[in-house]
Amino acid sequence: MINFKLGLVVVAAFACMQASNGEFLRRNGRDLMYGSNKIFLSGANIAWNSYGYDFGNGNYAGSGPTLEQWIRQIALAGGNVLRIWIHVEGESTPQFDNDGYVTAPDGQGTLISDLSRFLDVAQENDVFIIPVLWNGALIRNDRYKNLIWDDSKLQSYIDNALVPIVRALSNKPALAAWEIMNEPEGSILIEGNSNPCYDTSKMGQYGAGWTNTYIPMERMLRFVNKQIGAIKRTDNKVLVTVGSWSEHPQSDAFDDTFNFYKDSCLVGAGGEAQGTIDFYQIHTYSWEGNWNVHSPFRVTAGSYNLDKPVVIGEFAQVCAAGESVEALWNYAYNEGYSGAWSWQYNLDNGHCQDSQDAQNRGMQTIRSNSHNGLIRVPIN
Repeated sequence: MINFKLGLVVVAAFACMQASNGEFLRRNGRDLMYGSNKIFLSGANIAWNSYGYDFGNGNYAGSGPTLEQWIRQIALAGGNVLRIWIHVEGESTPQFDNDGYVTAPDGQGTLISDLSRFLDVAQENDVFIIPVLWNGALIRNDRYKNLIWDDSKLQSYIDNALVPIVRALSNKPALAAWEIMNEPEGSILIEGNSNPCYDTSKMGQYGAGWTNTYIPMERMLRFVNKQIGAIKRTDNKVLVTVGSWSEHPQSDAFDDTFNFYKDSCLVGAGGEAQGTIDFYQIHTYSWEGNWNVHSPFRVTAGSYNLDKPVVIGEFAQVCAAGESVEALWNYAYNEGYSGAWSWQYNLDNGHCQDSQDAQNRGMQTIRSNSHNGLIRVPIN
């Protein structure tokens, strides 16, 4: 009887070892890889159920069942990734003191366990997760703004929130990448500068700076670089990205674009040698029925002349110059991109937002493809 029980323990231990093979999403040149396989990340943005209040401070008890159901629905449609927002504008998390310094991931101590549960459910359904820390498309909270302006306050966030979160979740295979910020370009100051990495005058011609928050690009790049550096010192295998509102800030290939997020610009602004992104992420929507001339749905991924993978991080059939959702997913898959993430899976019915049914059809279109990257990927 004792030997039988010992045998069960050994079998159980072996099963646990088998449950995690030590694989994590990684980059190889211009490709995303999982194990020995090239991967195409096909999926959706959630991006929230309750804007800024999905994780931490006990909020997951309300949002979690809905978020977990959406994971299952995306998986059933053949998707293998979702992008979700965490702090957003800093209204609920992280925890700030009265002087604007960060003291903890959240006030009630549930943010890490919330994210851990979310990642575990994602793994059970073979869905990768891209958590987005901050939103740059809208910045209304002064405590959040001051993390960008004040290095000491940013360091308090890194030390007391970011590093503990990253460390605690570093063993989660479903964690595909951290995203520092959604669309920083919305909050930048439009100005000329002798350093091209900080000269936003050209980008201003195409609509950047719409929030009137007036943050110089040097400060924004420093904010990004410092956090990436801290993440990679804590978890040197995890990927990191930034989501841009268009192709204009993420390539040097065309007259109307400039790559602000190349290694030299990020390191030059923040000084963190490890603080560089691992793949580019471009958002794209048609305007007045037309695509930008260099939109991802008008050029191949290789046209951007980038040395890292390129993902189409936001798009929608309802703002796609009349193209079908099936055509969009097929184009992204066949023209060299490493992923396509539709906007967005929640039920807000916002501008340029597809229905869940439309997004499911898009994912279903390519769910069995493998010639330009696997989509059906067991995460273990």
